[in-house]
Amino acid sequence: MTTNQFLQTLRENPSKELVFEYRQGFFVPMAYHITEVKNMHIEAVDCGGRPSEYFQTVVQLWVSGDEQVERHMLTEKALKIFDIVGKMKPMRGDADIFFEWGNEYLPTSNYSPSDIEITESQLVVKMFVPPTVCKPKLELELAGCSTVGCCS
Repeated sequence: MTTNQFLQTLRENPSKELVFEYRQGFFVPMAYHITEVKNMHIEAVDCGGRPSEYFQTVVQLWVSGDEQVERHMLTEKALKIFDIVGKMKPMRGDADIFFEWGNEYLPTSNYSPSDIEITESQLVVKMFVPPTVCKPKLELELAGCSTVGCCS
């Protein structure tokens, strides 16, 4: 999901609670804060020796543990945060968006949204941790080719 797609979904669903489900039936606590929005520029070389360059938006979620709230953050509040960030550090709308989350029991990871479930009162962002992949091997498999010696 791109940053623009996520923000558009927020705009189309005003006054809904923004809920993050990091594993089926497990949710980021209601008292979360968006503590940082990162515009990431990644320069990489894969195991096949091919350089690449791409961008990501990484939204950090944090829970202090001390705060008690009655509901999750509303979509309007999240949009205000993104608007402030966008004025200071313009985001790339076409960049994939990730949510950084962890606590004392769960190592911090970057989660990718797989779906957004829209209910009468909530937007539930269903997230997963993307696995690492060997890009050349994956591309060969998708093309129906042998993957023997894929990184040579």
